[in-house]
Amino acid sequence: MVSNPYKTYLKQEIEGATKGKLVLLLYDGAIKYLKISVKYLSENKLNEAHTNIIKAENILFELMSTLNMDTGEIADNLLRLYDYMIWQLVQANKDKDEEKVQPVIEILSTLRQAWKDIVEIEDKGNTDSGKTVSKEVKKSVNFAG
Repeated sequence: MVSNPYKTYLKQEIEGATKGKLVLLLYDGAIKYLKISVKYLSENKLNEAHTNIIKAENILFELMSTLNMDTGEIADNLLRLYDYMIWQLVQANKDKDEEKVQPVIEILSTLRQAWKDIVEIEDKGNTDSGKTVSKEVKKSVNFAG
């Protein structure tokens, strides 16, 4: 039986990923599903759009569940953003309105870029472990989502 090389690569990517990179993969998945849902909504393929919106909502629920609420304001703000995005997607799914999906894609893309920057700083900190800046970054970065 021949395995799918993409699935094998993806499995290895996930198994070897840091917590920060896993968050990036979650954002990537949510953005992908929402872009697919917009395409299906524009084609009036409502069942397919619904399925992809639900997949994105499930990812947002996962991101919410991984928040470390003891970290304070940032976690509170992320929780509110995730809650808003889920509400927006519920409305988009109910109304079959692709315009309600777009702001969620934009927010997720912005958050994804911020996480990407944090992961890059963390990765740089791991390779430059002798520098004071990297020790401070390691203490301040919380990859809880």
